[in-house]
Amino acid sequence: MKVEESKPHTQDLLPSLAKIARGTSILFWGLPITLIVAIMATMSNWTDAAFPMGMLLPSVAFGMLWYGLRLFEFFQPQERIWQNSLFQAKLWGLVNLGLSPFLHWHHRAPDEVYFGVAVWLLALAFVFYLMALNKVLARLSAMLPDETLRVESQLFSKMNRSLLSMIPVGLGFMLILPLIDDPPVFILGILEFILNMRPWLFMAFVLVPLSMSMSLLWKIKESIYSSVFNAGR
Repeated sequence: MKVEESKPHTQDLLPSLAKIARGTSILFWGLPITLIVAIMATMSNWTDAAFPMGMLLPSVAFGMLWYGLRLFEFFQPQERIWQNSLFQAKLWGLVNLGLSPFLHWHHRAPDEVYFGVAVWLLALAFVFYLMALNKVLARLSAMLPDETLRVESQLFSKMNRSLLSMIPVGLGFMLILPLIDDPPVFILGILEFILNMRPWLFMAFVLVPLSMSMSLLWKIKESIYSSVFNAGR
């Protein structure tokens, strides 16, 4: 009886699990594509040279990140905590999508202050998106049967969010510093260290959480495939 009851339950979960697997694949490839497109859109006009509608590429890239999360909402819709964390991540995804055209406009008009502020807001919103995404991945792993994945997701999700949370703190420090008339010497030393170490800080606080998030996405997809194909054994 237990086996007969479990088969319909598994069949009900298969469509939503398929959407989860598809969403993790979209997010896995969408994260590096979005980062590359965003950086290149601000540094060069290669998108305009390659495509007549190249200004839409950032929006398409950020749209992938929102659509990947959109597929997650079909899994366990009755779980309020899971759906709340997913809603927060999708909200940040919409903010990213709305601000993405400013990457192209800021490159075309770098002296426009409004465009520059919008690009900085996009960078900050992307950080919050990654933090919300890691929370979603931790919640998702908690509902999957793989115990090892559950432990790894909890550990790496907290580590990623801790690293990413340092970025808003650093930006806030750099915004407050000009308001101080006579800052102490050690504060100026910290600012000089940040400016000199920008490439390494970018790797530590952006690329490392990004790569670990991609690793979690891949492991979740593999866990879903493994559980589906081994369900009948």
